[in-house]
Amino acid sequence: MSNYPAAYCQGVIDIIPDGADKGIIPLTCSELFERVAQKQEADPATKFTVEVSYIEIYNEKVRDLLNPKNQGNLRVREHPSLGPYVEDLSKLVVSSFDEMMTLMDEGNKARTVAATNMNETSSRSHAVFTLLLTMKKHDADTNLDTEKVSRIK
Repeated sequence: MSNYPAAYCQGVIDIIPDGADKGIIPLTCSELFERVAQKQEADPATKFTVEVSYIEIYNEKVRDLLNPKNQGNLRVREHPSLGPYVEDLSKLVVSSFDEMMTLMDEGNKARTVAATNMNETSSRSHAVFTLLLTMKKHDADTNLDTEKVSRIK
């Protein structure tokens, strides 16, 4: 899920607003955790893992917002079959919507901000929040495990 100003209507439609009106990212993630809980309850042989990462792109530098100690410029690489990825990016496992939102809030606090003519604390960067959903299922008949991975940006 991308929190990318202008191109994704930041400022016109809040993606991550404060208050009672949830934005598209919190609504989607809330629904995701509800469905994961329903699926696990319906089929105990199915296990889900949710991992999150959060990057900031500012002045052509990539920074890990979930690991503030890493102030360096992370490198963007290209995997031949999986596509682009950020080398040494933190991926943190979350087990609930609240945990995920806490990490998103911490990442937002670490973003680069500066005053503009229109906004005193305008974000000066682009950010990408990514969820990695892994579903593992054990087939008792064949004694085999299957795994499906979905990346949501």
